[in-house]
Amino acid sequence: MSPWLESRRLCALLIALSGMTFIPAQSAFAATKRAVVPAPQITSFEMEPAQNVATGNELFFRVEGTPGSRVTVRVGGVSRTLVLQEVDEGVYEGGYTLRPIDRANVNSSATVTMRRNNRSSASTMARLNASAPPVAATPAPQLARPTAIALNRFVAMPVDKLEPGTELKFVAEGTPGQRATFAIENVATSIPMREVSPGHYEGTYTLKRLDKVTGGVPIVATLEGNNQVVRSNLTRNQMLVDSRPPTIRNQVPKDGDTVHATGPVSVSGTFDDRGGLGVDPKTVKILLGSRDVTSNASITRDFFTYRSELAPGRYVADVTAKDGAGNPVRSTWAFNVEQQPTAAIGLPLAITSHQPNATVPAGGRVTVRGKTAPGATVDAEVVGVASVVGMIGMAQKLYNERITADADGNFSFDIAPQMPVPGMRYEVNVKATSGNQTRDTRLVLFQQR
Repeated sequence: MSPWLESRRLCALLIALSGMTFIPAQSAFAATKRAVVPAPQITSFEMEPAQNVATGNELFFRVEGTPGSRVTVRVGGVSRTLVLQEVDEGVYEGGYTLRPIDRANVNSSATVTMRRNNRSSASTMARLNASAPPVAATPAPQLARPTAIALNRFVAMPVDKLEPGTELKFVAEGTPGQRATFAIENVATSIPMREVSPGHYEGTYTLKRLDKVTGGVPIVATLEGNNQVVRSNLTRNQMLVDSRPPTIRNQVPKDGDTVHATGPVSVSGTFDDRGGLGVDPKTVKILLGSRDVTSNASITRDFFTYRSELAPGRYVADVTAKDGAGNPVRSTWAFNVEQQPTAAIGLPLAITSHQPNATVPAGGRVTVRGKTAPGATVDAEVVGVASVVGMIGMAQKLYNERITADADGNFSFDIAPQMPVPGMRYEVNVKATSGNQTRDTRLVLFQQR
């Protein structure tokens, strides 16, 4: 190749190289590193006001922030972590019903954690029923507020009873053109309701064998639209058609008994609506020997008690009542009263720890104490009977033992329910035996609702 041609090729190469840009090795490496992902942002954290922070009440939380995140809430005194659902873009909601073992109160704190792409943010509500201060964020432009949506009515079509195979039908009325769903706590969630006419929504659910719809379980309808959510609640009591009358049980004194009185005499009984709506206390009327003693009696939906000095003689008790559906009940029985000194009664037996029809705290053990003759044999039996809506015929034997009174005649035993239910009735039967003498007594207690 001629020197002239070689010189021209070299010049062309130099010109080409002069137009290229070289990146230092360190800068090129930095350019390949992944961009830093920002932490998700919580813009609001609120709790729907609750009547009371107590067992059975629901805490409902709403959080707004970065869409597509996983959002959880921890409440002081509650061991479970609540996972919120994203019901709209960047809007998370969820509820939790307080259990007997929870120790939350109005002074408990609630902390929300938002996680996305391995980054997280948190915000704390200093005490329940008080909204947490918003996390600092770039103010969003103010948009015109959409027209408020409304859920005006939510009802259930009545059914005779709740059992597997029963179809529950629900109707909601509100703003047309929205998304309507309903949920039965611990049974089913987000069941769609079809808009059969403008603003009129209908939905159904068929009970399964394993579904447990007990008394007071909330059923919630939700209407969503225009970036808004509204709800309406009802309880299963509102679904029942209660066609069976209640009964009056555990009458004291028993029919035909003779009371050897040394002071006031108690006349009492318990109401059992067998899974219905329960007795209406305002309808209870108590006649004793043709005398109306209703105003001087203690009356609840579970029991009645009248206590007074009674002259010797024969008495007829006549008790009438109606349940919440208007079904009537009447019970009459007779007993005799004989006044005599304590020394003439013979074998003593009394339960000293509780008054008849007393209410005992929910959860834990209940101790029953009594007094009889020193060294007497005591046979004690306790049966727990559910008296709440939806727990028809549920009974459990809680205690059945023979014990011996101590040198002072004292005895005691504990009731430990396997599945405590608010309003459960404890029927306590005690029989004392000493030599050739026997005596029995009965006590009814109610677990706090």
